[in-house]
Amino acid sequence: MPNHTTFAMREHAGPVRSPAPQPVPKLAVLVPTRNEAANIEELLRRISAAVTGIPTEIVFVDDSDDDTPDVIRDVTRRQGGTCRVSLIHRRDGQRTGGLGGAVVDGLRAAEAPWACVLDADLQHPPEVIPRLLAAAERDEADLAVASRYCGTGRADGLGPARALISTACGSAAKLLFPARLGGVTDPMSGFFLVRRSAIRLDELRPRGFKILLELLVRHGGLRTTEVPYTFADRHAGESKGTLREGLTYLGSLADLRLGREAPPPSRVPVSAVEVGPLVPPDRHTRTVGV
Repeated sequence: MPNHTTFAMREHAGPVRSPAPQPVPKLAVLVPTRNEAANIEELLRRISAAVTGIPTEIVFVDDSDDDTPDVIRDVTRRQGGTCRVSLIHRRDGQRTGGLGGAVVDGLRAAEAPWACVLDADLQHPPEVIPRLLAAAERDEADLAVASRYCGTGRADGLGPARALISTACGSAAKLLFPARLGGVTDPMSGFFLVRRSAIRLDELRPRGFKILLELLVRHGGLRTTEVPYTFADRHAGESKGTLREGLTYLGSLADLRLGREAPPPSRVPVSAVEVGPLVPPDRHTRTVGV
């Protein structure tokens, strides 16, 4: 019996034309979204501008109950551009692992050797993406972390209360895992770039927001580097940080510290549909394991 699979169906997003040669993507930008419709147009504009000259695919993994998927399709078709844009919309029953599970589904669907994860609310500036890729290549790293707490990094967009909580959570993680998190100033960051060949997706047990911590603890020996950045104010919408997410984080921290190996999460097949650019390659189907 084969494992569940993710079916990536590419569709024409505009008039039928002779397909232009599509370079193999070097970089995948993975964007987990949940009710972020108001941020999509500005986010896509800034990502496209930031990665000019880098063959890039953008993969949205969407857990929304609003019209975010429709906005992604509409904006992609209107903006065009050179980035290939795909959408995985996870419906109720498919949203295994929350945001962390969305990132893992995106990593499975991506084709590029490098994957950059960032939030859709523009608190993670897309303009930092090329610096992460350059730092990873320069330092021969497997993981480049955008850090609010190294060099010139700042956490202005958190506000005093959230900044205190973030610092406390990060300090607790480093206290529990001094070897695995050594040299990482911001293990709570949701903004990072990873070499896909350096991680073993089947070993991950994502729960909630803190997928970077999961990667670092379950993959000892990852070569890491950091790039400072300023955590900005949210562009639109509301923060998804809740007391429930905080409790989920504490549970994940306990599981990791005690070495509890949860069974692999059951996965319901999800579909990744290519929605751009305006002159896409011929329609075809590809399959990647889940």
